[in-house]
Amino acid sequence: MDATSLALPAAINGVRMLVTAFDGYDKGKFIKSDKAVCEEIRRRSSMLQDHFERIHAHSHKSGMRELRSSCDEIFATITGIGDDAQYSVTGSPRTIHVDVGKLSKKVQKKLVNHDLSTLNLLVEATRDANLLLESLRTIGDEGELNTMAGLVHDRIGRARNHFRERNMYIDGLVKR
Repeated sequence: MDATSLALPAAINGVRMLVTAFDGYDKGKFIKSDKAVCEEIRRRSSMLQDHFERIHAHSHKSGMRELRSSCDEIFATITGIGDDAQYSVTGSPRTIHVDVGKLSKKVQKKLVNHDLSTLNLLVEATRDANLLLESLRTIGDEGELNTMAGLVHDRIGRARNHFRERNMYIDGLVKR
């Protein structure tokens, strides 16, 4: 079994422990819990940024223009999800979500599961970025590498959109 196969379950369990460790959005502790999730998203975004900086540098040295351009687009998406987490609506001292501490237990549970799904998407994107880094050493075909980069980019985009949906839970607009 390779290291990435072993690392994925450990990473997912770590994320699961993070989500269950915070107070589950109980009344009076929502902002603290929310900040913990947002900080984990920012940390994962930073990891992805580091991976793609290395991929960008390698593609530049190897003359892989398409892959380098893909990395530039991915940087923008990674920066976007990090900014979304940093400036989340509950991140300011004067949040516009007046009912933040009044979420029902059912909505709290949905929000925790929603956040766990977002974090799992980022864990999977990080795993895929690791595979892309490894493939740079073994695959010489820029088209195949570019396809792999596109798949990682799609996953990061899905994670970003998924994270944005959480505000609908907070506002009571979604019934899933």
